[in-house]
Amino acid sequence: MSDKILIVDDNLINLALLSNILEDHYEIITAESGEEAISLLGSQTPDLVLLDVFMPGIDGFGVMEYMKNQKRLANIPVIFVTGADDDISEERGINMGAMDYVRKPFVATIVESKVRNHLELKRYRDSLESMVEKRTKELEERTNQLAASREAIIMGMSLMSETHDKVTGEHITRIKYYTRLISERLSELYPDILPKEAIEDITLFSPLHDLGKVGVPDSILHKSGALTAEEFDIMRKHTVDGGELLRNTGSFLMNGQDGDDLRVAIEIAECHHEKYDGSGYPSGIAGDDIPISARIVALADIYDALRSPRPYKLAFTHNEAKDIILFGDRITRPEHFDPRVLEVFRELHMECDRIFNSSTSH
Repeated sequence: MSDKILIVDDNLINLALLSNILEDHYEIITAESGEEAISLLGSQTPDLVLLDVFMPGIDGFGVMEYMKNQKRLANIPVIFVTGADDDISEERGINMGAMDYVRKPFVATIVESKVRNHLELKRYRDSLESMVEKRTKELEERTNQLAASREAIIMGMSLMSETHDKVTGEHITRIKYYTRLISERLSELYPDILPKEAIEDITLFSPLHDLGKVGVPDSILHKSGALTAEEFDIMRKHTVDGGELLRNTGSFLMNGQDGDDLRVAIEIAECHHEKYDGSGYPSGIAGDDIPISARIVALADIYDALRSPRPYKLAFTHNEAKDIILFGDRITRPEHFDPRVLEVFRELHMECDRIFNSSTSH
């Protein structure tokens, strides 16, 4: 298919001359004014435009400005048609984005050469853009595949620990939903504490909070009565073990080098039992020294644990769990939580109930 060239000139002689020079090799469409050119460009997409500068009404600069403001037309090469001594208009056109110019009176070989060269450049540019677009799409697809694989591995690791604890995959799925819910609202209210771009990693890694439980004996995990002091020390160690397992995993993935990819996962695993008032474990850190990722997952984990049956307790209703978190009982106190995270839970607790009810099988 021949390249399509739009020639715009209010002088019919010039229009005829340019058409005669190019019509043997290209499809030619013509316009006798800027207004007609803009009308044609509403439905036509030429491969190149030869554009007279001086025309009554909308001149060549006006047509050029219109094209640059239309995404479909912005990259079409424009060659301005100027007078022999019109350096000012030539400079203005080039500054607006014109690719070249031809001077009157026309020299056929120069017109043909410039048109041919700029059409070849356009084909090269279009081919390059197509290749870049194709490669970008391939990379996006590959990235999506890697992200899906990454999430599948994380969920698999989480299920490994949770199945050991006789907890279903529904629990870790709900933890992700609670975490995203709280994180998104917290980021809206306090972007200085939780930047929006951090939400994905916190959500993605939240199911790994109890990874270290793979090292806790079944006799302790499934005990229906109170744990002894020694048993509780072993249970508490799952936070440290989870962090160490993730560090070793990260080191393996990075060929022995320290990597930052699993930093958020390590923070969550190690610190989700720390309490804002400093009464938690394993390190007893307090306040904002606890990573924000762990402060969010801590509340999500407590809420779901309260709602779920365990060997040592029955499941609480939503209102019971909500009141325990907001007002406390003999084990859980509101001062255990970041007050800003607690504020978000107070606002969105009914949504947490909806998440629990929509993803439980009991």
